[in-house]
Amino acid sequence: MITGADPRQVRTAVVMKNGQRAATLTREDDAITFRYEGDYLGSSGPAVATTLPLTETPRITRGGAVPAYFANLLPEGRRLTALRHAVKTSADDELSLLLAVGSDPVGDVQVVAGDAPAGSQDGPPEPDQAEVADFATIDFDDLLAGAGIGDPAALAGVQDKVSGRMLTLPLSHGGRRHFLKFEVPEFPRVVDNEAYFLTLARRLRHPVTRARVVHDRVGRAGLLVTRFDREVGPSGQVRALAVEDAAQLLDIHPAQKYTVTSEAIATRIGAVCAARPVALRAVLQQLLFAWLTGNGDLHAKNISVLASGAEWRVAPIYDVPSTAAYGDSTAALPLAGRRANLSLRAFQEFADAVGLPARAATATIAEVLSATEPAIAEVENGPDWLETRARRDLLRVLRRRRRDLGG
Repeated sequence: MITGADPRQVRTAVVMKNGQRAATLTREDDAITFRYEGDYLGSSGPAVATTLPLTETPRITRGGAVPAYFANLLPEGRRLTALRHAVKTSADDELSLLLAVGSDPVGDVQVVAGDAPAGSQDGPPEPDQAEVADFATIDFDDLLAGAGIGDPAALAGVQDKVSGRMLTLPLSHGGRRHFLKFEVPEFPRVVDNEAYFLTLARRLRHPVTRARVVHDRVGRAGLLVTRFDREVGPSGQVRALAVEDAAQLLDIHPAQKYTVTSEAIATRIGAVCAARPVALRAVLQQLLFAWLTGNGDLHAKNISVLASGAEWRVAPIYDVPSTAAYGDSTAALPLAGRRANLSLRAFQEFADAVGLPARAATATIAEVLSATEPAIAEVENGPDWLETRARRDLLRVLRRRRRDLGG
């Protein structure tokens, strides 16, 4: 529920970085001005975002827009539509929408209304979200009704295609913070679909977000995803970690998440990460895994970097449902100039374009082919979440793509 001040009436919002007051977002006529505070500039604190360097010069955006970093903290799809209705504002009033959901977004930045203390606070603010002790005792409908659309967690990774139509809510369970993804009628058994491919991804030499299927008291399934941007200390204190998705790194708005190239994403991620070759391999790894599992929704918001200290690294893999099971068989992003019929040569051209040595690219391709090899037999012999036609279509896609890559 939206509580407190009407977001539309808030002139200045406070931007907190890792619990410390760092900057403001101020409405000025038809513009939004982002400005660092003097005390923060005088401290040793990091920049709010990679695209918002520490400087006394303000960043001004017009037409109701906020800088792209903040726009990418907003939910998308169904949640954004419902949020606009709840706030009673238009899609281009991004500051009001951000204030309605921005106190516990992904990462270590919070946007809050009113006067925030100039000093630091321990950990991210406590979000106004559900605490679930036992899923078998609750009804998912009650969770959705109780949360409303104005809950304070802005969910990154909720996109168009399959992921954009999924309903996702933040909650606490077992002393940790999570996202709970619900089933939607357009994509039958998508919860089990994603759970399977997350399990398959664990065969890769890269971290994968922790997730498991839970059921409510009437047997409905949900995917409980543990937030990788929240660490819990020995005393139970929650620590927020900095996260930026590729759209934020590239300084583009969410609507552009399908318009950039795979090469642009890899190049930018490689530039910000401490170990560039490792980062480039991780990006290639995720592009290959998406292609070989029929995931056509790996776009600029579905690959991120994470910082637990001063150095960035590629974040754990997340949002990996096979969209080919629902008839979506093209890649979300162009790679080597194409979105369909990606061949071994296309991935080799990608590696060459971003500066990943051929030897490393060959090893990565072999790794992902090996990791995804069980999928053919496992999809063919089950699982029960695939209807007969969907299974047949998915198998055709998986087999062809393995052949095209030499698997």
